[in-house]
Amino acid sequence: MSTVFYRKWRPSKFSDVVGQQHITDTLRRAVMTDRVAHAYLFTGPRGVGKTSTARILAKALNSETDDTGDPIPDAPASIAIDNGAYVDLIEIDAASNRGIDDIRALRDRVLLRPALGKFKVYIIDEVHMLTDQAFNALLKTLEEPPPQVVMILATTDIHRVPATIISRCQRFDFRRLTNHDVVERLQLICDAEEISTDSETLNLVASVAWGSLRDAENLLEQLAVSFGGGGSAVTVDQAREMLGIGDATAAAELAAAIINLDPKTALETVEREAGKGAELRGLRDGVIEVLRQALLHKHGVTSLTSEIATSEAIVAATDKASAANIIHSIAALAQQHRLADNASPLALEVAVLQAVAPPSPEPAATTSRAQSRAQTAPQQQPARRQSSPQSAAPSGRDVTPADSQSSDGDVPDAKWERVLQELNKLGGTPIARILGSVQPHGPVDNVLMLRPKYANVADRLKVTFGNATNRGLLKQVFASVYGSQVQPRLGNALSEEELESDPPEAAESTPPPQEVQSEATPLEPAPGSENGASARMEEGPPDVDDPMVQVFRNVGASVMSVEPN
Repeated sequence: MSTVFYRKWRPSKFSDVVGQQHITDTLRRAVMTDRVAHAYLFTGPRGVGKTSTARILAKALNSETDDTGDPIPDAPASIAIDNGAYVDLIEIDAASNRGIDDIRALRDRVLLRPALGKFKVYIIDEVHMLTDQAFNALLKTLEEPPPQVVMILATTDIHRVPATIISRCQRFDFRRLTNHDVVERLQLICDAEEISTDSETLNLVASVAWGSLRDAENLLEQLAVSFGGGGSAVTVDQAREMLGIGDATAAAELAAAIINLDPKTALETVEREAGKGAELRGLRDGVIEVLRQALLHKHGVTSLTSEIATSEAIVAATDKASAANIIHSIAALAQQHRLADNASPLALEVAVLQAVAPPSPEPAATTSRAQSRAQTAPQQQPARRQSSPQSAAPSGRDVTPADSQSSDGDVPDAKWERVLQELNKLGGTPIARILGSVQPHGPVDNVLMLRPKYANVADRLKVTFGNATNRGLLKQVFASVYGSQVQPRLGNALSEEELESDPPEAAESTPPPQEVQSEATPLEPAPGSENGASARMEEGPPDVDDPMVQVFRNVGASVMSVEPN
């Protein structure tokens, strides 16, 4: 049985590791200066050389090295490690040995001295799979292992490794490989394995592998087995067919139609490719890649654009389109997940139409929950009341524009929203939260009627307006929004019928002026009534430092008085 490419071409020394020079140089110097740490943590995406580098470090610690710190490949220890027969190199798969008993067994074995070399090297792969109990059992051994033991932990998910483990290791972050690094390595393999292909095919394989050299080597071997027999060359079309990417020309044509907002051409392209039996998921992925390259080109990132994305048709369409529309198209196509399970072109057609359609405008976000309630609450009843100006007129007087709209053009709802916004700006958010449950009426004859929507809100309003500091803040805000002549008054709470629907006549919900004074409660405390129960209702309890009073206020309770102990 032949050895697969990713094992056959595994790096055997530090200089063979691709794209991780910042790590290999440090490890080489550590070996040459005899300053090797007792524990290392290698983290990074899959297929970038973590386990291979760990094995090379084990070779360098137990084998002869050259002047640059690389292990000599022909040394007995290096050969044994490459063949998996070196007893002082112990590799543990944490995914299948993740329990506390496995780590306890490891903790007992580390006390044994090396059998052949100078160091026993433990490589724990996918260490993030260990349980919490296993991590705790590993802590002491990891912090103070025997002097002849070096532990190397490898993981693709560093966020799942406890900080107590990370702090006991020297951490090395492996980078995702660039397409250039991967293509260079694939070209070296092709030359050695006598695989005939071109740079476009290798670039396609590297882009699909997305920085993982192991994935790229596996794909290259598949291509060589499928299409490279008999000395024939592997073409880019064969690679697209095997990888399920689809026709690049069709992807570019569909992308251009989407950028140009041409649904007819886009749907015709999908229908044509579906009739040919093309892989629609691959077509979608190809379109997304072209749109990505077009977006880069839109922002002047020409060094990363591909040939197909910088064709005349794509460039011309990209120059006319906005970046927001391209981003919207990418998002619409990327959100379509039914392509993998549905052979019908309907899923892709819907995604294409969503990509061609202009993005729907998003409503402006409110700055607080109080403002959100203020925007919706006043809109429950104003339509019918404004449509019957005669019924809303007090004492038979016709309503003038000044009654329903201020000189600056604001309608009542907008003015009330400005009141809530001004309160939030001035630090009166708790007051704005309470006023968000109030239905304002007017102003009529310079009287602004405030009717609470619920009975418990009326009690909270009385306590709020009874505080001198709150009254000063409210006077300032009402004067800036409505004018200094307008006087707010507190009316009765709305009934359940009024909350559910508008009254048949606006006059029933807006009392005439002579009834306003008798029904409404002024926001100023009544003079000479500071010692009475009505004064306590209007002004609220005295300001005291009792924490229990503050607790009741925080939950919206009405504290009318505070009795001394």
